[in-house]
Amino acid sequence: MFNKDLNKFEIIEMNGKKYVKICRSSDIFDKKGKRFQIEDDYDKQVAIFRVEGKLYCFHNICPHRHQDQIHNAIIKDNTITCPLHGWTYYLETGANTNPKQGLKKLDTFEIFELDGFVYIEYPKFKIPKWRREYNENDTIDR
Repeated sequence: MFNKDLNKFEIIEMNGKKYVKICRSSDIFDKKGKRFQIEDDYDKQVAIFRVEGKLYCFHNICPHRHQDQIHNAIIKDNTITCPLHGWTYYLETGANTNPKQGLKKLDTFEIFELDGFVYIEYPKFKIPKWRREYNENDTIDR
């Protein structure tokens, strides 16, 4: 699914939090990830998985090499493994399973089903520092 504008998604409020209706429940299959582009920005993607009936939502960008392949992850033993370079993350927390690889983790978003639809916590994406737009007031060290 590709949607360039988060405002086109239905947004609800519950318990003081905002949630976005992302898709129909029937769109998410067991042990298969699905990518959703939230806005017209590479970094604003989520990956949704259903594993043994439970839903999980992650930032779709792997923090290892900044690739948008988490939705194609290999699911095994309550983990997901990025298919490009093998970094593995826990389904419940997004934490890296191998501390020798570093402390980078997948951002997770709260997710639930209601009346046949999947809702995710209103996503706040962390855009990498290296992608910051150049500001003409910035100085460049020479």
